[in-house]
Amino acid sequence: MNEFKAPPPDESSDNDANNENNDSIHMELLRARSRQRRFYLLLTLILFAGMILTTSLISFSNGTLINVQPEQAQESAAVKVLGALGGSIGSTVYSLFGNPTIEVSATGFNTLRKTLLDSETGGTLSIKLSEIPQLLRVTTKPDSEKTRWSVDGNMVAKAKQLQQKLFSGEHAIEIDNPYFKKQRINVVMQPGKGLDRSVDLQPISGQMNISTTPPGASVHINGDEIGLSPVSVKKPGGQYHLEIALGSYQTISEDVEITNTEMLIERDYRLAASKAYVSLHLSPVGGVLLLNGKKVPSPAGKLAVKARTNNMLSYHKPGYFSQQQTVSISPGTEKEISFHLKPETGVVDVRSKPAATVLIDGKQVGRTPLILTLSAIPHHIELRKRGYRSHKQTLTPDSKSRQTITAVLRTESQARLAETPQTYTNSVGMRLKLFRPRSSFVMGAPRYEKGQRANEFLRTVKLTRAFYIGKYEVTGAQFARFRRGKGKKGTVSLFRPEESKLSPLYQTAPFLLPARSVSWIEAAQFCNWLSAQEKLKPFYNIRNGQYAGFNATSDGYRLPSEAEWEWLARKAGKAKQSKFTWGNATTIPENSGNIADETAKGTTTHYVPNYSDGYAGLAPVGSYPAEKSGLYDLTGNVSEWVHDVYTLVPPVGQTTELDPLGQNSGDTHTVKGSNWRSGTITELRASYREGANTGRDDIGFRVARYID
Repeated sequence: MNEFKAPPPDESSDNDANNENNDSIHMELLRARSRQRRFYLLLTLILFAGMILTTSLISFSNGTLINVQPEQAQESAAVKVLGALGGSIGSTVYSLFGNPTIEVSATGFNTLRKTLLDSETGGTLSIKLSEIPQLLRVTTKPDSEKTRWSVDGNMVAKAKQLQQKLFSGEHAIEIDNPYFKKQRINVVMQPGKGLDRSVDLQPISGQMNISTTPPGASVHINGDEIGLSPVSVKKPGGQYHLEIALGSYQTISEDVEITNTEMLIERDYRLAASKAYVSLHLSPVGGVLLLNGKKVPSPAGKLAVKARTNNMLSYHKPGYFSQQQTVSISPGTEKEISFHLKPETGVVDVRSKPAATVLIDGKQVGRTPLILTLSAIPHHIELRKRGYRSHKQTLTPDSKSRQTITAVLRTESQARLAETPQTYTNSVGMRLKLFRPRSSFVMGAPRYEKGQRANEFLRTVKLTRAFYIGKYEVTGAQFARFRRGKGKKGTVSLFRPEESKLSPLYQTAPFLLPARSVSWIEAAQFCNWLSAQEKLKPFYNIRNGQYAGFNATSDGYRLPSEAEWEWLARKAGKAKQSKFTWGNATTIPENSGNIADETAKGTTTHYVPNYSDGYAGLAPVGSYPAEKSGLYDLTGNVSEWVHDVYTLVPPVGQTTELDPLGQNSGDTHTVKGSNWRSGTITELRASYREGANTGRDDIGFRVARYID
């Protein structure tokens, strides 16, 4: 059998395969080397381009050198450009576009950010950083809350330790503890670094010299006996409690200190004998006890007094007779003292007109006249009668003499009148004056009087009711407030265009002129409006703009009555009744008022020759001196509405009229007084009167009111 044998390997084929593998590896190595060369070449190109770009940026950008201040900050200073359009090399800042924002920092300093201005780029810019103060901590051995700390001469703390933030540099620290020697240290602070120091305090030593009169007293310091006086002892700085005791003498206690400013304590005590005591029994209780003239705070129980001395004790209580005693007691002993006071009374005689009920301390005791025996203490006494103001007073009876109370009771209206001020300024700035007439006078004028008119009836009038009246005529400004308050359109007539040429006052202060061209009903409405402003009862009854009478009991504002107006013009403030406001002479005194003077010649029917008042037309209120009554402008300026309905019916008989107010209704009302157009004796007389039912440019008004 033939054995099969594999043919031998082909060696030439193996060699070919090996060659092929080697070629493949070789080619791969060549390709890798090629890639590596390309990478290095590209990297070189990039770096080269970056260098060229950086050089270009530096060349074309505006470099700014940042000079950091102060010098301590320069070593650690760092400058950084915020954003991608610039950079910094060292302390130089570069920016290709716009104004760069930089951040400058240094150790121990506050970081600063700043956007550079155009004017700050391209050169050297100084940047000053603010330093951050660093903490200095100083402790002492031993420590004490009494230690006082000063920095650079300024006291900054009193504490166990010093904690103070300081800027860099050298600082002087003073340490002052009263029980140790004062010390001074110098410290050097550096930016960004705190500092801790510890200081050992050096104790002080002082001396106490203690003597007494008499000598031989036992001396204790902080509870320890150190000997009999006189005695000297050395002690370190600190607080000490002294006690000095000797037999029957009072023990002396005192707290002292040995400090670095007071190292020697010297005492020479004069010992006082021990106190004696008084045991008190007081009747009645609640009084005042005096010891040698000084009040004893708690006059009960046991009281300490000086021994071997005459002590004056006195006991007092309102309503009782006082007592006093003198006592002298041996040291350390006690004595009982009693005070039993006897009641004290006084007689009080109480009288009044009219008779009234008497109340003592709120309790009714009878009617006047009344004699009372009362304890000698303050009593509240009241005399009371219906319809009258009570009389009240406090009185302390006295056993030595009888006391008398005599009271004249006043009605409520009399009391209110007595309490009423002589003048006051109301809610719209009017000044009003109080009058209490209580007198009779004759209104009107006799037929024989020069200038008399038939409507000036002779009437005997007595005014009894006190009243206020405006010292000045109502001004345009005051009346305008009423117009605005009522929502009325238009303005008050103050002056006419042609009058404004006559006086500069017309242009500078027109609202100081009197209100005019006001109807009587408007003047009455103004009075009611003014009453409402001040919560007074309105005087006039006005319904739907129509006059419907008045309330004579009202205390609200009103127009003065004709009788009041004439009394004020003719009699108030004068010894005798007169024809004119200035008196009886027909020659008008200078500066008497604003009437038709020389300047009115040709513009008015009549004028007063040889008289000049300074105004061709209206004058501001109060431009002339007050008249005898204390009022202004009763003569001239504008005539004035009064309250009364105008009547031509003469009075019947010779009766005296009391506080007349005229009829309760009527369309025509009375006008009193002269005005700036008045130039005859007839118009200038105070009795002159006329009637009107509409306003005129020469009629104004003033206000009045009763007080009860």
